[in-house]
Amino acid sequence: MAGESLRIKGEITANEDLRFEGEIEGTISVPEHTLVVGRTARVNANVQAKAIVVAGSFMGSAVASERCEVQEAATVEGTVETPRLAVKEGASLTAQILMPMPSDKRDDGVVRHDFQASVA
Repeated sequence: MAGESLRIKGEITANEDLRFEGEIEGTISVPEHTLVVGRTARVNANVQAKAIVVAGSFMGSAVASERCEVQEAATVEGTVETPRLAVKEGASLTAQILMPMPSDKRDDGVVRHDFQASVA
């Protein structure tokens, strides 16, 4: 876990689950693992992970191969690409949502949505 006082600017690559509570700017790659953006975290990054859970503030591009979860009181802005998205009550989501689907359903296999909402 990276604590609240930590400030990182650059590229992070890991072969394990990561949890951040500080400020991160750059690129985060954990393609076979879970990234947790904690309640006190402020992340401005391009992220690739198996699963992404946002409880704090996230701005950027998020690609989750399995699922993305936006928890209550979290803020997400940017682009989210994932086959499964859960947005909990109290979250704020302003993003373009890309949801891959079987190729027989659409020519390029992706459903696109521009989405802006605060779930109350």
